[in-house]
Amino acid sequence: MTDGTWTPASTPPQPQPAATAAATPRKRSAVTILTVILLVLSIAANVVLLAAVIGLATMVGASLTGGGIDDNYLERVVEKGPASHKIAVIRVEGLIYDPLVAAVHSQVRRAARDDDVKAVILRINSPGGYLTASDMLYHEIQSFREETGKPVIAAMDGVAASGGYYAACAAETIVAQQTTITGSIGVIAQYYFLSGLLQDKLGIHTVTLKMGDQKDWPNMLSAGMTAEQTEYIMTALLEPGYNRFVDVVAEARKTDRQKVLALATGRIFVAAEAKANGLIDEIGYFERAVEIAKERAGLAEARVVEYVQPFGLFDLLGASAKTGALIDLRPETLTALVTPSPRVMTLWTGQ
Repeated sequence: MTDGTWTPASTPPQPQPAATAAATPRKRSAVTILTVILLVLSIAANVVLLAAVIGLATMVGASLTGGGIDDNYLERVVEKGPASHKIAVIRVEGLIYDPLVAAVHSQVRRAARDDDVKAVILRINSPGGYLTASDMLYHEIQSFREETGKPVIAAMDGVAASGGYYAACAAETIVAQQTTITGSIGVIAQYYFLSGLLQDKLGIHTVTLKMGDQKDWPNMLSAGMTAEQTEYIMTALLEPGYNRFVDVVAEARKTDRQKVLALATGRIFVAAEAKANGLIDEIGYFERAVEIAKERAGLAEARVVEYVQPFGLFDLLGASAKTGALIDLRPETLTALVTPSPRVMTLWTGQ
């Protein structure tokens, strides 16, 4: 108090309502969430836009280079030349099974329809696969040659063994690189028996009801195969497939069947030995296969094109990325490989 006037020493802080204090953090949290959502939507929209632009650019580029879209494939120019004289490259890579046969079928049909395609190079890098798929692939190329009269040259890369060699026999000329592994003429069937694991380790007992004694031969849930069952598999499945493979090689290579039988032990050969035994025609690289294709088609120059699938959004996101491995390790492929149903393979398993 001064001169009769009272003045408080300090003003106490005024209390704030609890709701007001909490409002600011909540408001900031909502703004942050909204910002994140908008950012994610913006990124997604830009990814879609980028994929569309890339797809459009691919189509325009194919048009400018003489390619076009057909059967979901584009033509990629490997070697420049006149658009009216083309050599089409069709790749056989990885495990030979139904999806690969279907892809080759589409490309072969396209090459057959295109009058500008004067020859085909079958570029092989495969250890083989299923016997039936290999035979279908062989038939596909043989039918193309008969229907169109266009020459087919097989160009072997790192591996063209077993079913890979089976497919190469459909070509009129086979060229292998110096270090190519080929041959492995033979068939194989492998079965897995799980009875011990299920009963001894998991306590699971399986019951099989059948009418027809051989209905479940071989049964992966049994303890194994008897001598009678083994003989049945050998004579009913493996022997016919083996004989078909030997006959294909003998006919394609114009070689005595007994000579092919001497080579059909499942053994692999490098290029020099394969040539000495008449399994291939020349040792050389892809460029040599192109030269031979031009010679067979009577062309002084040609545009070499490869059929490729167009780039799409799923490729950008990695959903359909290819590993480039000889053996396809996708889940559906592994499931097919271990399926209990009888499957005869033309597959080199020495990798």
